[in-house]
Amino acid sequence: MNNTNNYAIQEDEIDLRELFKTLVKHKIKIVLITLAVTIGAIVYALSKTPIYEVKSNVQVGYIGEDLIVAPETLVKTLNLVFNVEDKPSSKDEFISEVTSISTNKNLKNFIEIKAEGISNEEALKKNKEVVDFIKNSYQPKIKQYIKEAKSSIENTKRDIKSIDDFEIKNIKEQIRILKEHNIVKINEEIKFFKDFKLKTINSKINFHTNKLEEYTKSVNKLYSDIKDAKDTASSTIASIQMVNYQNLILNSQNKIEDLKVEKEIIFTQTIPNLEMKKENISNEQIRKLQHQIDVELESKKIKLNEEIDKLNYKITAQNIRNSEIVGNFITKDYPIKPKKSLIVIVAFVTGLILSIFFVFLLEFIRNEKEQQ
Repeated sequence: MNNTNNYAIQEDEIDLRELFKTLVKHKIKIVLITLAVTIGAIVYALSKTPIYEVKSNVQVGYIGEDLIVAPETLVKTLNLVFNVEDKPSSKDEFISEVTSISTNKNLKNFIEIKAEGISNEEALKKNKEVVDFIKNSYQPKIKQYIKEAKSSIENTKRDIKSIDDFEIKNIKEQIRILKEHNIVKINEEIKFFKDFKLKTINSKINFHTNKLEEYTKSVNKLYSDIKDAKDTASSTIASIQMVNYQNLILNSQNKIEDLKVEKEIIFTQTIPNLEMKKENISNEQIRKLQHQIDVELESKKIKLNEEIDKLNYKITAQNIRNSEIVGNFITKDYPIKPKKSLIVIVAFVTGLILSIFFVFLLEFIRNEKEQQ
């Protein structure tokens, strides 16, 4: 058993020694093949046009709290417009192309754009083309929003002007009419009753009072004449005259009472009613109209001005922003393609492995021929 193990170990040692001898024997071939493959890779890497990459991060624009467009929708649109996913086959010489447009994983309203070109200038130009396309695509939407907001501001200003020029003016005119016409008319009526009507009634009362005294004296005189009358005819005439005077006295008394009642009505009803009517105009109608000016319409104007302030804020830069690049375009001083160092290293390792395999293959074929 031990002899068998020793023999296997000796066989392995012999095999490894033979392999090493084979590699040493054909070392020139290995070096030449490896060198040939490596040189070929170097020539290939040097012959390839260097490709540069430019990156940019674009923040999606917004109007108020809403984004102009959903980032996912924007990415899909840009991928279609710039043929990012399905690049058309073209025989034209490559200059630049958009290689990737994607949403930012950390920031939802950001998208990342990658463009490649034969130079940083060409790649930058292509990247800017995408950025400009985004700005120009949604600028009309922003302009339309600003136009509508400004139109609303103008309409609101017209509403405020209408309040000043029409509503307030009309109410002031009503107040003026109440003060200069209605109240003045009531004062004139009160003055009429006080200065004319009452004086006229007092004059009439005095007149009828004097007449009543006159009639009373005449009746008393007739009564004495009747007593002193010596014949029936004189007594009859005096009696008839007395009856007439008594009718006149009764008529005068009635007129005096009517005048007193009329005077009382003027004092207790007519003038107080006029005073109350004037007070109602001053304290109620005018006060309510003034309240409309000072409170209701003023509050309405304040609300409209607040609405204008809100609309003005809506069209400020803080509330409206088009999509724009954040920071600068990211460029590199070296090309991303081809990766020459990696190509040379991979070619060297590949050439070495192929050369070793080729040497062993040749050695195997030679041994087979010798054994035959």
